[in-house]
Amino acid sequence: MGHELGNHSLFHPCRREPPERYEWLAPEYDLCDYTEKRWLDEMRIANCILGLIDGRAERTFGNTCCNTTLGRGEAEQELAPLILQLFAAGRGACNSRIVDPVNANLGALGHCNGDRRTSGELASEVEQAAASHGWMIFMMHGVGKGTHGLFIEKEEHHAFLDFLEANATRIWTAPMVEIAQYVRGRRGGEME
Repeated sequence: MGHELGNHSLFHPCRREPPERYEWLAPEYDLCDYTEKRWLDEMRIANCILGLIDGRAERTFGNTCCNTTLGRGEAEQELAPLILQLFAAGRGACNSRIVDPVNANLGALGHCNGDRRTSGELASEVEQAAASHGWMIFMMHGVGKGTHGLFIEKEEHHAFLDFLEANATRIWTAPMVEIAQYVRGRRGGEME
């Protein structure tokens, strides 16, 4: 139906900083304690499972809890280079900015929160991106009550989709992997 099964990991490792905010996260899945090898191995396994479902080899990564690093102290490192080893692109931090496709780091694109927002707010941000030839990436945990603790109301989501459909001739809406492949192709295939 045109959707992408993006990778979001096997065990949803996040940085338990501060620990009291992440009481729901088992200590063994603290991204602060992950090594490069452990992270890559977990993502490879998740990619294999997703490939068995959809038959696709290339996909994007949705950073868990919007975290962009693993390890701690002197061993803390950016995830973007690791993401680019396995994925067409990574969502990166929630920075509420329009992505500049010409200069964006595909391993850490940045995105906007779509949870608890109105269709009008989202449409306004898309219009701003269109005016600057930018790329908007929205993170929504669920659509409607009961799907997730964080969500966009079903009616608002439908209204936003109606807006996108009504403007399909001037606003390109596609899975993140498809847009990342296009951007990479326009750059001559190079990766950061």
